[in-house]
Amino acid sequence: MVRKILNEYKWREDRDFSKIEVHYIDRLSPRGYEILSGDDIVDLGSKFIFTQNGGMIPYHRVLRILYAGDIIYEKTRGHPDKHTT
Repeated sequence: MVRKILNEYKWREDRDFSKIEVHYIDRLSPRGYEILSGDDIVDLGSKFIFTQNGGMIPYHRVLRILYAGDIIYEKTRGHPDKHTT
C-alpha cells in the first residue's frame, strides 16, 4: 500500500513529489520517529525506500504519509501513541 501511494504521487504530473512527507519509525530518534521529505527519496524499491543519504527504510516502518500537509495514509495497526504528532 505504501509503495503504491508513493509511486502514484511520484509519477503523476499533477502532483509535486517534494510536498510528500513520510513519517517512519526510527528507534534511535528521541521521539520514536523521523520525517522524510519527497526530495530526500531517490528510489522506491520492492521492499525499501532509498534515501539520498544512502538510507534504506522498510515500508513496514512507515507510520503516515502526508501530501501538502494532508494525511493521505496512516497505519492503523501497530501504531503506538508516542508516534502521533
